[in-house]
Amino acid sequence: MNSLCPALMNKGLSLLVASALWLFLWSMSISPTAVAKMPAAESTDSQSRFHRTAQYLQDASPQMRGEFAAIALTHLIDGYLEEMQLARAEVRSASAQANLRGWSLAVNHYAGQIPLLLEDIELGLPVRLTRVGEKSLAITVADRAIILSHPRMNQQNSLEQAILTDFCTSYRCEQFTPHNTELAPIFASSVYVRPDWTFTARGPMCSYQGIRVHFKNEKNLTKSRLICAQFLQEVITLANEMSWQRALAVPIQWSELEILPTARRAEHTVRLNGLGDTAVAAVPLLYGNPRLLGHILPWVRQWVANPQEASIQLEADHYGWGEP
Repeated sequence: MNSLCPALMNKGLSLLVASALWLFLWSMSISPTAVAKMPAAESTDSQSRFHRTAQYLQDASPQMRGEFAAIALTHLIDGYLEEMQLARAEVRSASAQANLRGWSLAVNHYAGQIPLLLEDIELGLPVRLTRVGEKSLAITVADRAIILSHPRMNQQNSLEQAILTDFCTSYRCEQFTPHNTELAPIFASSVYVRPDWTFTARGPMCSYQGIRVHFKNEKNLTKSRLICAQFLQEVITLANEMSWQRALAVPIQWSELEILPTARRAEHTVRLNGLGDTAVAAVPLLYGNPRLLGHILPWVRQWVANPQEASIQLEADHYGWGEP
């Protein structure tokens, strides 16, 4: 196992170096004139919420468009700085150190262009946001253009979600939804869940909002209370997030919904569809038990559509919660 680690790390770093160099050369080869001539997407139906927002910002005020670009570039800088710190912490061998130097030079060269764009934005120079290819966004400020792309492709969706979260803190992002979107209820983003407990002949049962979790016995009831409270809190958090995404006209592909870890953070990334839309939620129990997630998703889907009709009963021992 140990003999494989240096080889794997060297291969990983080589890929990162190649990726960074390709990204830098691609970004620098795009002229502002070429970017300006690239057509906008014909329909927002095939776009993620991130790219849909960027497209709508073309007709927004220059100040709003500039703030979006500044937030995006700031997060991009953070992504590259974090990548460099992770690489330094992971590398041990001399050959890997050589790859790290090449990677660092590529990253520094690429990331060094970003503050220049931020300075131009602060000076009030015009900003353009243009979709390049199927999933990339180009930010052009005056005579500089750069591709908004995380150094690790598997972190791209998290980068875009972080940008949206920060931007939507200052602006009402629901204004960027299509006009023909069917209105959906929006629930409180943060709810403290306090489940009800009943004691039956079959054993104790906790319940909340149509969810009932049955425990076979009263042994270690304190542990059962903690598990049930944590589980219900996560489910309601996920349901609220799905309601919010639906209200923003984000298509949710329930059969494809997946919870993924988020690098160096307590939250998890929830992949919503094949367009690249994601949400962020702290759901460790659901992440650690895909079977449980599959069982509770029908309730979440029903609750998002009509909370009064959502109902489900689960057996605690099916998930290892009934053990004393």
